Amino acid sequence: MQKRIIPVILAAALFITGLLSILSIHGLQGNARVINYAGVVRGGTQRLVKQELDGQPNDDLLLQLDGILEELDTGVGENNLDQLADEEYQDLIFQMQVLWGTLKDEIQRVRQGADGAELFRLSEEYFTLCNQAVNAAELYAEEQVDKAERDLLLLIAVFLIPVALLIWYGSVQTRKQQILKKAEAENRAKSEELERMSRDLRAPMDEIPELMYVSDLETYDLLFLNEAGRKIFGVEDLSGRKCYKVLQGKDAPCEFCTSSKLTLGENYTWEFTNPITKRHYLLKDRLLPWDGRPARMELAFDITEADAEKQALKNTLDAEQMVMECVRTLYQEHDLDQSVPIILERLGSFLGAERVYVGMIRNELLYNDYEWCAQGSASQKELLQDMPLSAIASWLPAFERQECFILEDVEKLRDSSPEEYELLSGQNIQSLAGAPLEVDGQLRGLLGVDNPPPDRIRSIAPLLQTLCYFLMLTYRRTESEQQLSHLSYYDTLTSFYNRNRYIEDSAAFSDQKGPVGIVYLDVNGLKDMNDQKGHAFGDMVLVECAGQMREAFQDANYYRIGGDEFVIICPGIDRETFEQRVAALRRRFCGDAGCSAAIGTQWAAQFKDLQQIIASADARMYEDKKDFYRRNPASNRYRHHSDEILHLADPGVLYEEIEQQHFVVYLQPKVASSDGSAVGAEALIRYQPRSGSLVMPGNFLPLLEESETISQIDFYVFEFVCSRFKEWALQGKQALPVSVNFSRCSLSQPDFISRISGLCRKYGVDKKYLEIELTETAHEADRVDMQALIRDLRSEGFMVSIDDFGTEYANLALLSTVEFDVLKLDKSLVDDVASNPRASTVVGSIVDICKKMNIQVVAEGIETEAQLSALRACGVELAQGYLFSRPVPIEEYEEKYL
Repeated sequence: MQKRIIPVILAAALFITGLLSILSIHGLQGNARVINYAGVVRGGTQRLVKQELDGQPNDDLLLQLDGILEELDTGVGENNLDQLADEEYQDLIFQMQVLWGTLKDEIQRVRQGADGAELFRLSEEYFTLCNQAVNAAELYAEEQVDKAERDLLLLIAVFLIPVALLIWYGSVQTRKQQILKKAEAENRAKSEELERMSRDLRAPMDEIPELMYVSDLETYDLLFLNEAGRKIFGVEDLSGRKCYKVLQGKDAPCEFCTSSKLTLGENYTWEFTNPITKRHYLLKDRLLPWDGRPARMELAFDITEADAEKQALKNTLDAEQMVMECVRTLYQEHDLDQSVPIILERLGSFLGAERVYVGMIRNELLYNDYEWCAQGSASQKELLQDMPLSAIASWLPAFERQECFILEDVEKLRDSSPEEYELLSGQNIQSLAGAPLEVDGQLRGLLGVDNPPPDRIRSIAPLLQTLCYFLMLTYRRTESEQQLSHLSYYDTLTSFYNRNRYIEDSAAFSDQKGPVGIVYLDVNGLKDMNDQKGHAFGDMVLVECAGQMREAFQDANYYRIGGDEFVIICPGIDRETFEQRVAALRRRFCGDAGCSAAIGTQWAAQFKDLQQIIASADARMYEDKKDFYRRNPASNRYRHHSDEILHLADPGVLYEEIEQQHFVVYLQPKVASSDGSAVGAEALIRYQPRSGSLVMPGNFLPLLEESETISQIDFYVFEFVCSRFKEWALQGKQALPVSVNFSRCSLSQPDFISRISGLCRKYGVDKKYLEIELTETAHEADRVDMQALIRDLRSEGFMVSIDDFGTEYANLALLSTVEFDVLKLDKSLVDDVASNPRASTVVGSIVDICKKMNIQVVAEGIETEAQLSALRACGVELAQGYLFSRPVPIEEYEEKYL
């Protein structure tokens, strides 16, 4: 701009100064002509006056001078004279014109002959005026020259000042331009660097797999879209493209646009599912300048799979939580009719299904036992009963592979399984899933789900299989409890109630009104039959006896309370009918040569004092029993005691016998059934009244129990075992655990636990080596809470064993109510386990139950290899019996097993 202004100013200055100079020169020329013509007037006047005085009139000169003088005054004439703008000069010209008129009159007079003196005088005066006029013109011309000079100088100054200012401004601007150029150069370098950086930045932005774009913050113009984004949205040219149109398919800015939420220097993170790509993204937005304008950059991470995994994980966690709640319900609620409907409701609500059900297979037919229906869904339970398995034929191959059956569209069965299609479509089922309920590989039923949501049916299998597992555990637990309950209250051989039920019913009957008849029956010679013909034969006799009792007494309560003892309770029976049936029973036994029994009876008009009524029947049975043994003196068994041991009923005598060491302790080893290695022993007592005579415990312990002196023997054996443990420790022998039996009399003592604990401390015995066996009559102990006692023994550190399991005295209910360590199977269960499948099944069931409860099982009374093999097959791991060793004296035991 400056470069253009200065030449213009200089050109204007040159033009104006030139024009002024021309005008000044023209004015000077005009002044010079005026001065010259003023001089011409003077000289011409002189010549004219001279000529007139000489008599030479010159009218031409006169006219010429008259015109010049007029032109000097007016500036109008042929001589191009200027009218000088000077008052003095104009005044002198005026005077000259006045005097010129006088002079012309005088010339006329001279021409007419007048004297020329006046003309000369007038000419002299006129010459003076002419000189004054010439001087005035010269002065005016000089003033004009000075003025022109001043004007030119002023004009030059006028033009030079802006030029100087412009030059100064130019220099300032030049310096500024230099600074600007330097800044521009720096900016250009920066811009080039930024452009390079931008290119370097865009290159990796194009290479990253995540979608990235930049849009104008105000116009929404799409400024940048990386290669991943261009491929995803099929865009190459971004000119004029709007971000909301390209990325969201919208015709206007997105209502969820985050631009208003962005803060400079901070990221804004959010999630969104794109309607074009149908993918779920984690978005990070940020404000930034882009090519000189504010822009919004967005980086999109595709988290569809991660979100799906997160959702799947949430579903899994929710499913696990639901399963845990179901398991908790199954564990807490033992009644399947209460727990299973709760499980089905939780499962159906969790899955969003229309119907969930459990079908169980019985006799090759499928029964819908439990069903849950969502609101608005019709129940199908009544229609789905007694169904043949062919109705689910398409399910069975998957069940055989232990997999779930998944049917996403029931229409697939229209042609392949029309019967099943008709059944399912009739229930408005579009899709379903079924899982097998199995026990030991055998299909027992199914868990079905009707019309679950499509997004759930594809991942439903693990959930159903898990629930099926816990459902079947619950079913098996219920069956085990039912089996245990049956074992606890029923005699497996005769199907009569057992002693447990007898005790409970005796207490319950005591509160009843009306008459009652009691039959107390003992099978004669059963011990001899077992010894001579085997226990299988003896069992047949017992079953026959039970049949005779059922035939004689119908609608009565039958109990097997001992190995060969039975009780029949007949409530509400009149005396005559009772006596008729008793007579019929006696006739039956008298008519059966292979089955003999001692029978005692008692009828009462009221149930009051039932135990006394039963005792009276028992006493009468004893009298009948005596007659049998009198008639059969060769029998090895007699209920009452021999004279040789009767004196032991006296506590003082018993104490003396113990002090004289007439009672000796034997040990019978317990071994591992797998290899016969010793794992422990049982302490057994023997009575030796004299040298060479040894009385077995079965001959004297009942007497001691009846006389309630048996506690002396119990604590004697326990203290003897503790003393041997101390000796073994001093001798450096590695001891094995020893079990000691305690009677009900000992267990009922208040200081029982503290007493045996004190003996352990006295001899320094670790309690883990002592196993407390509860004898066959332990459950009858008066004033003893067996559950609390066993719990206290175990908490004290002792191991607890339930002895004689499988006899009439075995308290099976303890299995479900008390935690103990060892269960000993009685010899009556072991004798025919190799030949009797029923016995083998019972033993196997007991072992399975115990394993689930972490209880060790010891089989005692093993006498043959066949019995051992059968017990191994049933899972019995510990054994005791004559096959391995009879009870032996302490010294022999120490030599062989320590």
